Amino acid sequence: MGRDVRALAHRQPRQPAAAGAEIPQGGTVSEPAQDPSTDPVIHAPTSDHPATEAVAFDPFALDDDDETSEGVYAGLGDMAELFKDLDALRGGGQPEDSSTRSRRQALDTFRELRQASRGSRTVADGMVELPWIPPTDPHEAVKDPTRAVVQKGLSAPQLGRGDVVAGQYEIMGVIAHGGMGWIYIAQDHNVADRVVVLKGLHSTKNADETAAAAAEREFLAEITHPGIVKIFNFIDDPRVPGGFIVMEFVGGPSLSQRRDAQENRLFPVDLAIAYILEVLPALNYLHARGVVYNDLKPDNIIVTEDQVKLIDLGAVSGIGAYGYIYGTKGFQAPEVATRGPSVASDIYTIGRTLASLILDLPRKDGVYDTGIPSPTDDPTLRRYLSLYRLLRRCCHEDPEQRFSSVSELEAQLYGVLREVIAIRDGRTYPAQHSLFSPQRTTFGTKHLVFRTDQLIDGISRTVEITPQEVVAALPTPLIDRHDVGAAMIQGSSYQEPQETLENLRQAMQTPQYEESTEIPFGVVRAMLDLGLTYQARTWLESLKDRLSANWRFHWYSGVTSTLIGDFSAAQADFTRVLVAVPGEAAPKLAIAAVDELILQDRGAVSEALLNDALARAAAGIRTNLGELPATAFDTWQRQGLLSKDWTMDSNAPAMLRFNALRLYSLVWLTNPATVSSAFGLARLLMAEREVELSVAALDKVPSSSRHHRMAQLTSILYLVSDELTESRIRRAARRLEEIPSNEPRFLQVKVYVLRAALTYLRDVGVERAASDHSLFEYEFSTRDLRRGLATTLREQARIAPYARHRYALVDLANKIRPATWF
Repeated sequence: MGRDVRALAHRQPRQPAAAGAEIPQGGTVSEPAQDPSTDPVIHAPTSDHPATEAVAFDPFALDDDDETSEGVYAGLGDMAELFKDLDALRGGGQPEDSSTRSRRQALDTFRELRQASRGSRTVADGMVELPWIPPTDPHEAVKDPTRAVVQKGLSAPQLGRGDVVAGQYEIMGVIAHGGMGWIYIAQDHNVADRVVVLKGLHSTKNADETAAAAAEREFLAEITHPGIVKIFNFIDDPRVPGGFIVMEFVGGPSLSQRRDAQENRLFPVDLAIAYILEVLPALNYLHARGVVYNDLKPDNIIVTEDQVKLIDLGAVSGIGAYGYIYGTKGFQAPEVATRGPSVASDIYTIGRTLASLILDLPRKDGVYDTGIPSPTDDPTLRRYLSLYRLLRRCCHEDPEQRFSSVSELEAQLYGVLREVIAIRDGRTYPAQHSLFSPQRTTFGTKHLVFRTDQLIDGISRTVEITPQEVVAALPTPLIDRHDVGAAMIQGSSYQEPQETLENLRQAMQTPQYEESTEIPFGVVRAMLDLGLTYQARTWLESLKDRLSANWRFHWYSGVTSTLIGDFSAAQADFTRVLVAVPGEAAPKLAIAAVDELILQDRGAVSEALLNDALARAAAGIRTNLGELPATAFDTWQRQGLLSKDWTMDSNAPAMLRFNALRLYSLVWLTNPATVSSAFGLARLLMAEREVELSVAALDKVPSSSRHHRMAQLTSILYLVSDELTESRIRRAARRLEEIPSNEPRFLQVKVYVLRAALTYLRDVGVERAASDHSLFEYEFSTRDLRRGLATTLREQARIAPYARHRYALVDLANKIRPATWF
C-alpha cells in the first residue's frame, strides 16, 4: 500500500481515413465532408487503423508490465484477496471488468440524478426563482379514456395498450385528447425502449394539402430548440388518417396543472411572468423561421425538472398559411379565420395564456370569454396597472396595435415584472431591458428648501416646477440599434447641435438613409438642443404620416408640447407612449409631471382633491389600490371620469391628482434612483394633507444619494408646514439635530421649527408644552422659545449677504425676544 497506485492510458493521434479504405465490420463512418480539408474519422474498435485507441483502465494497475491478475494486486498484501473476493461477488463469481463497471456506475448515477430533487433556479435576470419539479413517471401519465368518451361524447381511441405502430412503437395508453384526436404514449423498441408520444397529423385530401404536409414535416424535423419538444419521427398507420408525429415524452405537469394546484388556483404574478419569459425564446425561434405556434395555452407548456418546454407541435403552421388552422377557443386570436396566422396572432395567445395564469377570467359555455377584465373589477389589475396595459396590448382586437415581435414584448414584460416585485415585495432591480436612458437630472427636489433662503437675502422664491426643468430631467429614448441610421446618430453624439443638425439633414437626402427613422428623430433632438422648439414641432408635423405609428414620434411630440405649454397635447402623446411600452418608467414620470403642471396652471396644485382612502391607496406606501373595494370608484364612473380601461387622458382635477400620485409612486417604488418621483409624490401627498405619508416617501431616499440631505431638510419642513402637533414639532427638531450644524441651511430650517413651536403654543393657548423635554437647547415654553428664536435670527443675520436684510433680521429678533414682545 506504500507504493503509488497508477493507471496509464495511451492516446494515439487522429489520422484521416484513406480514400476507399475498407470499413471493418461493426464500424461506422460519418457522411462525406464537402470541404476537402475535413475528412471523416472511422470509428472501428477492432481496426488496426492508427486513430484514437481505447486502452483498458484499471485503478489497481501498478505498471504497464503487470497485466496478470496477480500483478494487478501485487504489493497490496492482505487487501489483495479482499479486492479479488469483491470482484468475484460483483460479477457472480467472475470479476467485473473496469469498462463494464464504469458504464454501470454511470447509468446508476444518471438514473439517480434523474429522480433526485435539486434546488430551484433563478431566472428573469435574477428576479424570480422557479422551483424544481420532479419528472412524471410515464406510467402515471396514462389516462383511462372511458370517462372522457362517455362524458364528452368522444370516439374511442383507435389504438389500445399493446398495439404496435410501424413495427416499432408499442402503445402504453392515452395521455390526452387534442384537436387531432387521441394522443398516445408508447415505447420505442428500436431505441432502448425510450418513452415517446404519438400525436396525429393533418390528414391530406388533395395534392396541395399533401405538398403542404410534406413541407411541414420537413420543417418540424429540423426544429432544434431546448425549449421545444424534440421531434423523433413521422410514421403512417392505416388506423389513423394522416399518421403520427413521434415526439419526445416530457414528463412533468403542465402550467395548467401547476396553476390548479396553487392555493387560490392562480399563480403568483411574478412566477407566472417568469414561466412566460422562459417560453418566449422558443416562440421567437419559430417566428424567425417563418412559422407560428398557433396553440399556446397553459396545457401546452410543460414544467419538468429545471426545464420549461413547449409541447404539441401539431398546430404549427407557416405565417399566413391557409386551410385548417388549429387553435383553442378562448386563446386563439379572433382574426385568424379571416387573416390567417401571424406573429400578431401568436402575441395574442401569449397575452391570453398569461392572463389565464393570474386572473379568474370569465367563462362562457366552459370557454374563456374574450377581453381582459377592467382594473375596476379586478384587484390584481388595479394593483399592477402596467400588467393590465401589457395584457391589453397583447390582446388588442386590432392586430396592428399589438406588440410587433416577441422581442418587443419580452422587453416590456421584464419591466412589468420589475414593477410587480417592487410593489409587492419592496425589492428593486436594475432596468436592464429599458428603452430609455436613466434620468438625466432632477426636477422639483430643491424648491421648498430653497424657499427658506429668503431668510438670508430677503428674496421670495417660488416652489412650483417648470416645463423646462421637467424636460431637462426626463430620460431620453435610446437609439434603435437595428435602424439603418443608428451608427451615424451615435457618431454624431460628440458634435455641436448645429453641426449635428446639418449633417442629419444632408443624410436624409441620400438613398442610403431614406428608410431610417432615427435620423428624423435625431433632427428633432438637435432642434430642441438649440432651443428651436416651435421649429421642432413643425418638423414633427411633417413626419406624422410616415412615423406616427412609432412611439418615439409621440415621445418627442410630448416633449415639444410640454416646452411650449400645451400640456393637454403632451398628456395625450405621453399616454400613447405608455400604451405602447407599458413596462417603461419614462412615460409614467412624464405623465405625472404634466398632470402636476396642469394643476399648477389651474391654481389647484395645493388643494386636497381626493378622499383619504384614495389618496393613501394611490401612494402605495402602506396600502394599495388592490385593497380598495370596486365601489370606491363608483362615483368617478358615474361621472364619466374613470373609463373602463383607466385611460390617462383626463383634465378633471381629481383624476389629474390621482394619476399623478399613482405614477410618481410607481416610478419611485420601482427605481430609488429617480428621486424626482419621490419629491413629486411627497408634494402631492402634502397637498392631500397626508403629512406622514409624505415624510415616509422622502425617508426612502437612500443615504447614498446626493439628494439625501435635501430630502431630510424637506421632510423637516413638511412636519412643521401643515396641522401642527407637539409630536411633529419634536420629531422635526430631532431630525434637524441629526444633521451637522455646518449644513448651510441649518439655521434657516431651525428658525422654521422654532417659529412652528411658538405658533403651536399660541394656537392651543398654553405657555408650555405637555412634556418637559427641551426643543433643541431651549425649554418648550413660550418665553424660552422666543429667546431661542431671537438668538437664531441674530446668528442668521451675521451671515446675511446684504446689509439691509441683515438689519431687518436684527429688528425681527428684537421684536421677538422676551424683553420687548408684548
